Amino acid sequence: MRRNSEEQCQNYIRLYGKKDNGDVYLCGTNAFKPRCRVYKKQPDDSFKMVTEEDGVGKSPFHPMQNSTAVYTDGMLFSGTVADASERDPLILKIHQGSMVRTVQHDSKVVNDPDFVSSFDIGDKVYFFFRETAVEHINCGKAVFSRVARVCKNDKGGNYLMKNLWTSFFKARLNCSIPGEYPFHFDLIQSTSDLGQGNPMSTTHSANRTDMVYAVFQTHPNSVRGSAVCAFRYSDIVKTFQGKFKGQSSPSHNWLAVPQQETPVPHPEQCSNDTHQLGDKALNFIKSHTLMDKAVPAAGGAPIVTMHGINALFTALAVDWQVHAADRRYYDIIFIGTDDGRVLKSINKGHGTKVESVIIEDIQVFENKAPVTSMKIFNKKGVKKLIVLSNSNVASIPLQRCAQMKTCRTCIGLQDPYCSWSNNECVASDRGFEGILTGHHENCGVEDTTTVPTKSTTTTTLAPPTTSQKPCECKCESPKKDGLQSEHNVPDNSEENVPRKEEMTEKKESSISAADTAIGIVCAIVLSSIISFIAGYKVHSCRKGDQMTANPGEIYGTLTKNHTNKLLDNKEPRYVNHSDLERNNSVKQLNLLVNIQPKGSNLPNGGAPAKTVVNLTQPLPDRTYV
Repeated sequence: MRRNSEEQCQNYIRLYGKKDNGDVYLCGTNAFKPRCRVYKKQPDDSFKMVTEEDGVGKSPFHPMQNSTAVYTDGMLFSGTVADASERDPLILKIHQGSMVRTVQHDSKVVNDPDFVSSFDIGDKVYFFFRETAVEHINCGKAVFSRVARVCKNDKGGNYLMKNLWTSFFKARLNCSIPGEYPFHFDLIQSTSDLGQGNPMSTTHSANRTDMVYAVFQTHPNSVRGSAVCAFRYSDIVKTFQGKFKGQSSPSHNWLAVPQQETPVPHPEQCSNDTHQLGDKALNFIKSHTLMDKAVPAAGGAPIVTMHGINALFTALAVDWQVHAADRRYYDIIFIGTDDGRVLKSINKGHGTKVESVIIEDIQVFENKAPVTSMKIFNKKGVKKLIVLSNSNVASIPLQRCAQMKTCRTCIGLQDPYCSWSNNECVASDRGFEGILTGHHENCGVEDTTTVPTKSTTTTTLAPPTTSQKPCECKCESPKKDGLQSEHNVPDNSEENVPRKEEMTEKKESSISAADTAIGIVCAIVLSSIISFIAGYKVHSCRKGDQMTANPGEIYGTLTKNHTNKLLDNKEPRYVNHSDLERNNSVKQLNLLVNIQPKGSNLPNGGAPAKTVVNLTQPLPDRTYV
């Protein structure tokens, strides 16, 4: 039996639900003995405990175990584990003393899952989690992200599947960079709440639909990266209405089940009375829980990605359909990282084009504690972003328009919250802004010395720039030639005359790039001809008895000189790799290995530890990138 620390043996609240009558339902770990309580609100706004009950199957045992739950229509739906050893994961429904759960110890149903979130819509409840992919086991171990669904009124089977789900099905979530060989982000970390939005900017508010955003990461032993993908609810429903995936025997591959073998009506439809389902339908449901197709990401690609040795995305929150001054609607995404930062991003692309902009990059936690969760607080016209870590809670405003003091810096933010109105940057949609380009004609001519450059993928919030102090030099004033100073300083004083270097940069060359290239080529050819003639004359003078020079010697000399020049430079532009000697020389190869222990402090896997391993091996004959 493993030994637990004193900190872990406290009571961690892991489930909160509000009943229809206003009572509060709470569950906690209770020192590895989960318990649940019901509190009733009193007239003086205090709460009094009414009942207490066992919390197994509702709350996890360990405070760091990933779990989720939703309380709706008087029923509790939870995704957690039923034992302290985490060997019995389950999705459970509790209603009026009766329980319905997933099949116990069946890897085809749930296989070592890490639950992330859940929500209900209509007559169904959806669960998001990641698990070891049983359909990929013949090709090696892999972890895929899933979305699963159950029907609220599922009572289980009559005899064959008594107290077991008859409506549990799951599908893979596809968050990948498209291509001939797609690059997948397989580890789901967090999702937003279900909301009505559109991953693409739109001019009509009616062009919104039910959808959810999710954060994904790559495997720890893969290329380090993370992404945000959007999924439409209609695409999720369509996937569950499609074909199932199955295998004829444990040694066979997983293939799509023919349509004629699927029961009618399609098992995706919720039954009014699951006790009436026949044995044939129940046998099919029990052995076919996985859908054939994956749920595609909206737009076919991630909305935001981050690669390399930078931080990883961990959590997110969405402010749905914000109306901007350009008369378009945008979903504004706030993304938390594993080094305590929050990024604010939008997709400014029109139509089906994904073109993300990082508006702000805010260091919320100075100790770089990983962001574990985020929520947008909106009450009585006050909107804030609540950011949480394992030991900190912070509140930051959704916008900081007032910090921009000039028109160009305000417009350059490309922030749907901000616009330039009445000579100030305000949080309003009644001014003017340039989200698409970061510029606006009403701001005047762009001054490259004061406007910060902005990238559509890596830009962070830049502080307002101030003009530099004019140069106070005592040198003699040059003649006026009609050029203005770089800082727009009057030229009626010798001390305020622009420097020569500044004036030179402002001059526009009258010679085009094509003319310059032609002149260089002509000069090279002319110099080669002159050198050839001079060499020929010298050679003839030295050897008068040979009236005719051997062209082979001349060209051989030129070739030799050219070869020596390449060897002196030691960096030829073109190398014939077939002529290189293959001697299996030993060289050192440095590999960066990311190891992410499952029991880290992050709620969904934790920040990976970085280990550098030096491997010495002979270089291969071929290298592929």
